[in-house]
Amino acid sequence: MAKGHSGESCREAIRKCIKPGEVLSFSELYNKVRQLGAWKDETVWQQLIAVIVNLPPARFHWKSVQPFLFIRGDGRYENYDSKIHPQIID
Repeated sequence: MAKGHSGESCREAIRKCIKPGEVLSFSELYNKVRQLGAWKDETVWQQLIAVIVNLPPARFHWKSVQPFLFIRGDGRYENYDSKIHPQIID
């Protein structure tokens, strides 16, 4: 598996790129991740899908992945917080 400039996985880079309380568009988050490593576009896209809490098909496809991002109705991303976001139903 390819590693980023600091040895992190693409998924770890995604986590690193979005701070608590921050809300980012796909383009903003994608560009931040791309600055941390030379992953293929498909890798970044798949990892972004895999870590979305409120995307049930991703939960079934990537069963071993611990999701941590919430995708809002407007398509922007933020860290999932069970205290402020709705309960996720499969």
